Amino acid sequence: MFTNIMKFIYWPTFCTVVLVLLTGVGGLRDVEIRAPLAVAPGKTATLICKYDLEGDPLYTVKWYKGREEFFRYIPKELPHTRVFPMPGINVDINASGADRVVLRDVQKELSGKYRCEVSADAPNFHTKVVSTHMHVVNQLDDEPTIFVEKNRYAVGETIRGNCTGPPSNPAANITWMINNQTIKSSYQKRESLIIGGQGKFVTSAGLEYELGTTNFDKGKLSLVCTADVYHVHWKQTRIVIEEEKPRLASVTGTRDTNNGCTLSYSLPLFILSVYLLAPR
Repeated sequence: MFTNIMKFIYWPTFCTVVLVLLTGVGGLRDVEIRAPLAVAPGKTATLICKYDLEGDPLYTVKWYKGREEFFRYIPKELPHTRVFPMPGINVDINASGADRVVLRDVQKELSGKYRCEVSADAPNFHTKVVSTHMHVVNQLDDEPTIFVEKNRYAVGETIRGNCTGPPSNPAANITWMINNQTIKSSYQKRESLIIGGQGKFVTSAGLEYELGTTNFDKGKLSLVCTADVYHVHWKQTRIVIEEEKPRLASVTGTRDTNNGCTLSYSLPLFILSVYLLAPR
């Protein structure tokens, strides 16, 4: 029976399976890339590629921007590092190595997709590629502008307003805060425009919030609008809203009669009059 089974075995496939069982199923795993979501122009950016070879030797680590390779690490060669010229990319060779590449003086054109390709050496020769995006963003030029319907509000009223951020690219995110507590915007919208030949965006956010007794501290409320770009650059504007308290009724007051005359009254005098006119 064993002889009959052997006739139906496809030997190349069988040998491959045996080889895998003997050598193990590859060691390269847990490959991940880490890079700053955003960085300011002129700053240094460090991109990290983490991986676990599980005992296998490293063959090479390659870095790409888009489809073009700009840095390679090869432990079997001397020197271990190799840089491929690319406009705008300035690699810090001394700070770069097997698990990272350091870019100095990054500029706007370096925004984009970055890939890390890790390859293990014999016997497995496994290769994995991971990618991420990095943005190079300029600082915000101005503070956001706040508009509210009035500067005094009573408890129970709804405060309605608008905050418009400064022009930026990419678009800024707008956040409202009342007394250091984040408040959800009633809406957010973005408009595109051209400034100095460059495309930019203006973000506006609405506010609609019913005020309670806990919103006022000693008759005042702090309203803050923050505009930020990837939490790298941010600016904010703060205004103070005063509480409008109800007026207390006076003991002495006036009222209009039907014929248009005005009648003045005083509570003590009214009581005295009733006493004097009462029958004895």
